[in-house]
Amino acid sequence: MPRHKRATLPLRLAVAAAILAALSFGGTLLYLALQPPPAATAAQQQAVTAAPSSARLVAPIDLTTIEVPNEAERLTQWSWMRFRAPRERWTAEDVDRFWIDPGRVGAEYLSQTNRRLIEELLSGVP
Repeated sequence: MPRHKRATLPLRLAVAAAILAALSFGGTLLYLALQPPPAATAAQQQAVTAAPSSARLVAPIDLTTIEVPNEAERLTQWSWMRFRAPRERWTAEDVDRFWIDPGRVGAEYLSQTNRRLIEELLSGVP
């Protein structure tokens, strides 16, 4: 019968941290839901009661007076914002700063791999 692998310590810590975070979040939500609303001050109560009785609006607000951005237009006219102007030509110094010869990278990798394989092969020779 196969034995089950025991969970490693980092996995246990991650699970414990996730459970603790979920309990903390749930407890905070429960506390905020059960807390009574704060009492309104006298100035706030006067403002609430005075608002319906005063006719301050000069013209009624309808959908034509509110400008809603067109999201489809914004997404279709999207472009990159550059922080500098692009160069027409790169100088030799600019190229040398970032250039990595791909032939040397491949040669180093092959050299390390072959050296390891040869050492493994020769380690069995008495």
